[in-house]
Amino acid sequence: MAVQQQFHTFNPVLHSLRGCAAVAVLLFHWEQHFPAGGHWLQQHFPAQTLLDPTIYIGFGWMGVPLFFILSGWLLGAQVISNKAMFSLRRFWLRRLLRIYPAVWFELAVLLLLAGLIPGLITPAAYGTLPLQFLLWINLPPAMAEPLNLVWWTLPVELGFYLILPLLGLISRAVDWRVMLVGALVITLSWRSWIFLTANTANLMPTLPVMDSLIGVFFTFMLGFSMNFLSLNPSARARRIIFWFGAILLLALMQWQLTLNDVYWTGHWILVVWTPMVALAIALLVFSLREPTWEWRWLGSKVLVWLGHVSFGIYLWHFQVMRALVLLWPELWSTPSMSLLALIISLPATLALAAVSYYCIERPLMSWGKDRFNVAAPEQSLKQSQ
Repeated sequence: MAVQQQFHTFNPVLHSLRGCAAVAVLLFHWEQHFPAGGHWLQQHFPAQTLLDPTIYIGFGWMGVPLFFILSGWLLGAQVISNKAMFSLRRFWLRRLLRIYPAVWFELAVLLLLAGLIPGLITPAAYGTLPLQFLLWINLPPAMAEPLNLVWWTLPVELGFYLILPLLGLISRAVDWRVMLVGALVITLSWRSWIFLTANTANLMPTLPVMDSLIGVFFTFMLGFSMNFLSLNPSARARRIIFWFGAILLLALMQWQLTLNDVYWTGHWILVVWTPMVALAIALLVFSLREPTWEWRWLGSKVLVWLGHVSFGIYLWHFQVMRALVLLWPELWSTPSMSLLALIISLPATLALAAVSYYCIERPLMSWGKDRFNVAAPEQSLKQSQ
């Protein structure tokens, strides 16, 4: 089945969602590093309900499955339409160029700053620097903890890139619905096995294993499968899909809040909740491929720019906040200082993300375009608009 041709045009709304996802993750980690502001707000709203605005910050990590779905959608279109299949070397090299140089730049900067900011790099991280350099983190046999905790998603992404051409080949012989159901079975089986065999009262340490590529494979395949769906539902149908996805997502958030005390202690919600969240987010993404008029503001220049620098935002925000905590650990204990931390860390992160994008990511992808006579992902999308 051929991929829908419209997927090869630049979609500013979906591109801006990358930036929104990165900012959501940033806010999630801000609340973790500087909780005073959130604690103050929580005193004025019903606890553990969606009426508390801090709850939405606490679920900011949902930007990660949004990233995964968008990767499955965009890169899946390439392999399904045979734009990448004729040269595996080119496809994989371009994926490596997209990830590794920006990570190496960050790693070099962190190593240079480590002497000025004690604790920025832990002794354990120093002992696994070759693995950090290769992004062989949370992977056997060493299961090295990532130097920057947000890096945990990168081996998952790279693993998906590795198998994606094979998925493109399979899609020529197997119906996409069969592939999606198979991905769901694989994901649920893996998460169930980890859940049932973990001999611990706290399943949090199993998260790197449970949320490895096998455990989130269904999330990627939701994006991949959208390449086979019609792009022309009516505006009314798109609104229904959007609000169904939004209501489902809110219901899942409240379910998790209700079971918060037992979420990590052995409740089966841990098996099914993440795939269900991915389904809700995929419905939102599907509805926004051709946004109705009330959502077109998502395609604004500012948000599209955030989409450009989203990878840098994702890479840098955690360490910027961590540096603030390490340098002045007693400074952020009040709500006003918590807000100040956000005021400092947000522009600092954006500046570093811009350096990463304009000095490393975009030049290297342009080099890849010239070297292989193909357009860089973002540029090719713009050119086909």
